[in-house]
Amino acid sequence: MRIFCICIFLFSNFLFSQGINNEYIPSNIDAIESFLKRINQNQINKISGEFSSKIKKVFKDRDEKIREAIEDSTYVFNSKIKEDLDQILQHIYKSNPEINTTDFNFFIKNSIIPNAACYGDGMFEINLGLLTKLESNDELAFIICHEIAHKLLNHSIKGITKRIRSINSEETKEKVKEIKRNKYGQTRAALSLIDELSIDILDYSKEVEAEADSLGFVLFSKTKYSKPLALKALEKLRRVDEMVLYHDVKIDSVFNFKSFPFKDYWLKETTSLFDTSEKINDFSLVSDTLKTHPEIEFRVNKLISDFNILKDANDLKMAEYHYKNLREISNMKSIQFAFDLKFLDLALYQLIEKYDNKEITADYYYSKIAEVLYLVYKAKKSHELGKYVPQKNCFSDEKQLNIIRLFIHNLELNEIAKMWSAFYKSIEGKNIESDNLNKIIEFFKPINK
Repeated sequence: MRIFCICIFLFSNFLFSQGINNEYIPSNIDAIESFLKRINQNQINKISGEFSSKIKKVFKDRDEKIREAIEDSTYVFNSKIKEDLDQILQHIYKSNPEINTTDFNFFIKNSIIPNAACYGDGMFEINLGLLTKLESNDELAFIICHEIAHKLLNHSIKGITKRIRSINSEETKEKVKEIKRNKYGQTRAALSLIDELSIDILDYSKEVEAEADSLGFVLFSKTKYSKPLALKALEKLRRVDEMVLYHDVKIDSVFNFKSFPFKDYWLKETTSLFDTSEKINDFSLVSDTLKTHPEIEFRVNKLISDFNILKDANDLKMAEYHYKNLREISNMKSIQFAFDLKFLDLALYQLIEKYDNKEITADYYYSKIAEVLYLVYKAKKSHELGKYVPQKNCFSDEKQLNIIRLFIHNLELNEIAKMWSAFYKSIEGKNIESDNLNKIIEFFKPINK
């Protein structure tokens, strides 16, 4: 299974640069990297006491990885998103003048996972996937206040210190000895212990998250934003497992045309010697990766009881209009990033999901579906499809992506050309304005003579 942080390699320009371009490498990258190095060093300088050298190393290693991630296009530097985000940030800062925000910087991460993060030194992340799932500036403002609270409460250093103490404790040493003494099951036991002791700057318990909720709400309550929408923000995170890669793509409907009907065999699997009716998740290392928000119900109830917050459905209706533009841009950015890396399964999934949910326009949807067909054709013809679209994985829970992968890999080259022709006939009278679509039309003309 590919982990969809999508942050691992650079890509080259390809034929179709879209009307809305992602800005992956900022023009002031040197200044940004210098800033990150400075705030990281400031954080390291504050660390003292037992295991301080090991704690410092964690932060130093993290800084190097972040700077590598920027160079590897993990983040998007878009002026419109920055402008909208800065308005929210400046209002929060102005409403809480006691906070020293000099070293604060929020980055937008190219990830479909609805999440945000605080690294403890002043660097924060907001995933594109979060911006696409929220419905108001109010919800985003609360999440920002929550992350700022993590920083003010020094949760990163406290969490890392706790883990390092645990790693070096007598109890852990005894567990290691016990594993060595066992004749069987050493590997499983060792992996379990490694997972238990792994150091993650962003890994917090429900109590720590609730503490950040409480202080975050204090900061949030000083702003103009609607108090009950803090609860809406948390409740959305409760459904994070349902938000990511669970939309029913209905691929047999999307690619069913009057002049070229969908073929059932496109979704037929080749029987494998290793077929099994049972999911194999020996250590659940992947299945928990999306569960980044522990015990949301506990946190929501604690906020309600501590601050006597009353829910009001009208608050969301009043707030969502002002957020619409940021959400639209974020949706297109998320799709475009998948295209730029030629992750065609993820690109197609997002197109269908966001179009079905009315998150993107029909013109954008049809022009990008055309691009999927073009890129699949090119990749299959050059025998490079496997580089961009993995085969269906029988042992993963990515059901909808697996359907798309099976469909794409089962298509023959001549079938893609016929499908394009049928697709074009279906949209011919829609007057879609797209330079890319015109280029694709010209590309397929000689093929379908």
